[in-house]
Amino acid sequence: MIDRQSLDEVLTQYKENFPSHWEEEKYKWEAIKCFQDNWDINAQDFPAMLRKSLSKTDNLLTTSYDFSRKMIEFYAEQDAEEVRSMFMQLYDENIDIVERINGFMAKSDKLLDVYGPEGKQHYQKEGTITTYLWLRYPDIYYIYKFRQVKALSDRLESNYEFKQGASTTNIRTYTKFYNEVRDVISEDSELIKMFTSALTEDCYPDPYFVTLTADIAYFSKDYKEIPPTQPDDKLFCIPPYNKGKFLEEVFMSEEKYDKLAAVLLNKKNIILQGAPGVGKTFSAKRLAYSLIDAVNEDAIEFVQFHQNYSYEDFMMGYKPSGASFELKKGAFYRFCKKVEADPDAKYFFIIDEINRGNLSKIFGELLMLIENDYRGTPATLAYNDEKFSVPENLYIIGMMNTADRSLAMIDYALRRRFSFFEMEPGFETEGFIQYQQSLKNETFNDLLAKVIELNTEIALDRSLGRGFCIGHSYFCGRDELSCSDEWMQEVVDYDILPMLGEYWFDDQEKYQRWENILHGVFQ
Repeated sequence: MIDRQSLDEVLTQYKENFPSHWEEEKYKWEAIKCFQDNWDINAQDFPAMLRKSLSKTDNLLTTSYDFSRKMIEFYAEQDAEEVRSMFMQLYDENIDIVERINGFMAKSDKLLDVYGPEGKQHYQKEGTITTYLWLRYPDIYYIYKFRQVKALSDRLESNYEFKQGASTTNIRTYTKFYNEVRDVISEDSELIKMFTSALTEDCYPDPYFVTLTADIAYFSKDYKEIPPTQPDDKLFCIPPYNKGKFLEEVFMSEEKYDKLAAVLLNKKNIILQGAPGVGKTFSAKRLAYSLIDAVNEDAIEFVQFHQNYSYEDFMMGYKPSGASFELKKGAFYRFCKKVEADPDAKYFFIIDEINRGNLSKIFGELLMLIENDYRGTPATLAYNDEKFSVPENLYIIGMMNTADRSLAMIDYALRRRFSFFEMEPGFETEGFIQYQQSLKNETFNDLLAKVIELNTEIALDRSLGRGFCIGHSYFCGRDELSCSDEWMQEVVDYDILPMLGEYWFDDQEKYQRWENILHGVFQ
């Protein structure tokens, strides 16, 4: 059972944000279509077929280094017939799903023993394997992600139980839970019309709304704090926000905030770069609030770049519309037009994972127009010869994870137009120390001491450096009651250790030592 009122709230939020969210997430449906079009278990060149089938999965089968996908493609190159047999068994619907998943992992273990990399992982776990199932049978299977399914279950106050470490039970249960959610979604005619109208010929049609259901679960995880749309008089009840409020919420010194705000106001374009978990996205929105002097979501636009994000998504381009093509305006174009109409106010365009996209292609002629000296100066757009300029009262904030070494460096032409601001772990800031003291938890104190020690070693590692340190945000948002050993162990096992596994991919001894140190805190 699920709470219908809570689900209705999620669906309302999803529909309100659907246009921008769809542009970011439609690649999921494109990934299915690509897989369905190319999958052939009997292909003579199995490795090439596998690569092509998985070519549009983007971050669905990736960590920062694309390990999940790269590892299975690597093993297919080494032993095509063994990997072929693994997929044949995985896709055999006559075998119990848990048996299939466990069998796939067991065979991956054997491939790891034979082909390496020595002492490390193959990354073929439940989330990855259920992704393979979803790609092959998208009308039946959902991607299994423990935190995502548990978060939605908790929010909907369902009677489905999902426990950490109980993979077998969770896998047998999560499909039933999602199916119940899907049954409600399929009754929402407004949502279904909105979704089906957005589908293009490059998308899998998702006739049973399985992927739509999973996408709503993903959306809910990120947007659960968004309140319902306010009435027309909302401008009179927007909560105020200032530097003091920023410093209460963001673990940063006042001096550093002043520098950050000054740089952004002067340059108009800034990139917040830093280690995982330093709170770049959290800080970006609150920086905007502090300069607006209010928590005004209408003055902020948020997008996330990825490998398939294009100029057409960002500015404008022709997209299929029935039997023809239609020129559609992108997120940045629409927001600029909104900003133009209100020249006396500040507006902020926030770009997450800015270095994940092909920046020269995405920005096009905007490389010049976003520059401070050329704000308000019109230039002719390529698609429709329209005169277009970037408003002077628009500020651009990008975020970049410095630990993501698989990505190309920022294009030099774009780098000249942005200032770069380093975000650092805030464990030793006054605000975080006060937060830590408020928890009154010795285990928490011990764990943080080890993480600070770990960061010192990461910073001194020649192959890593400060940009790879563990951020403070993994340890935030708790009170004295919720700061439990179980939660801290989850942070260690599912956030910190996977990162260390990637950092020290070729140094199992160092990884094992830190695994023992961090686990030792709880003994």
